[in-house]
Amino acid sequence: MAQDTVQVNLRGLLFALVVVIALIVLGVGALTNGDPLWFLPFFNDVPQRIVVYQNGCRVELNDGQPGFDQLTAAINQTLPQYDGFNSTTGISLGSLTDYREKERAVEVFYAKPVTIHAPYRFGHPETLFIPLSGYLADSRSVFGGKAGDYWAGALRLKSIEPIQRAAETVHCTP
Repeated sequence: MAQDTVQVNLRGLLFALVVVIALIVLGVGALTNGDPLWFLPFFNDVPQRIVVYQNGCRVELNDGQPGFDQLTAAINQTLPQYDGFNSTTGISLGSLTDYREKERAVEVFYAKPVTIHAPYRFGHPETLFIPLSGYLADSRSVFGGKAGDYWAGALRLKSIEPIQRAAETVHCTP
């Protein structure tokens, strides 16, 4: 009587297990974040316009104007370097008005919704509001929204210094 032996391909089994786990992690991330590329830290969209607020002075920049390219590069460099997401932080209309009239901030307008690849559900904003001074700047918050209406939740950046430096080069004459 011959005995049948079963041979297990342990390498193949481990490889298949790793692939299945990786697909599950990527799939869950894509479903929960609404972004299939959530794990890729890049952002390179060009805004339609950028508004810089400096203590009550407002400067609107369009492509080709001095400061536009520097601010765009600073924003694109800084946004993929996030440190977390605070779902309980929002910016009220009163705070927006205060920042626009009394503080320093940058408001970025895109022609179409953009995607900031992150492991957080940040949505697909058409506008970004980035406080550069005051209490919201201390938390390095970025607010996303559409048509000037900002959603609850803020992406927390590792640093806003590149954006602050670029915004300081924009000269405001009241």
